[in-house]
Amino acid sequence: MGSVKFPYTDEPVLADDIQWAIWNKGKLSRSLPLFAEIGLLTRQPVDGKEGLYHYDLTELGQEYLYSSYKKSGSGRTIYDNSFCYGPIKVIKVTDVSEKTYEHGRHSNNETQITVKINYQVVNTPEWVINNQDKLKALYGASSVRLPDVTYPQTLLYIQGKDGKLYEESWSYLLMQP
Repeated sequence: MGSVKFPYTDEPVLADDIQWAIWNKGKLSRSLPLFAEIGLLTRQPVDGKEGLYHYDLTELGQEYLYSSYKKSGSGRTIYDNSFCYGPIKVIKVTDVSEKTYEHGRHSNNETQITVKINYQVVNTPEWVINNQDKLKALYGASSVRLPDVTYPQTLLYIQGKDGKLYEESWSYLLMQP
């Protein structure tokens, strides 16, 4: 949804904003109104500031919010907020392959294990089902996972020097607002 900490009040783009701030404000201006319309956020006009709004989480939004943050190199706090829904249920493991690379992603002689699965999302909430067209329009067709539909996914694991497997992060079922 962009880097945002709730409660949040729209900030206009300023002439001296860095490119990242311009991009983030633009992303928020598209995502926050949609999530307010869906019912995950409240949206109130800011007095005396036409076109600016104040947003906060609703109870529903609090239930589905996934939030973390990190510090940028310049010391700015970057918030990573998403609305996450539905645990997945693995229906079938379709393939497992192992390959060792002389020059791997993280080390030399690295063994990568690829696992291909088919899965379904369990307990897709009504707010996703009822707003799937709006969500797909903003985030693309793969942003919505519906109940009783099987989806493929590929997971990558790296075998550590200790012999244990470590998941290589790719994508998760996060609704990136």
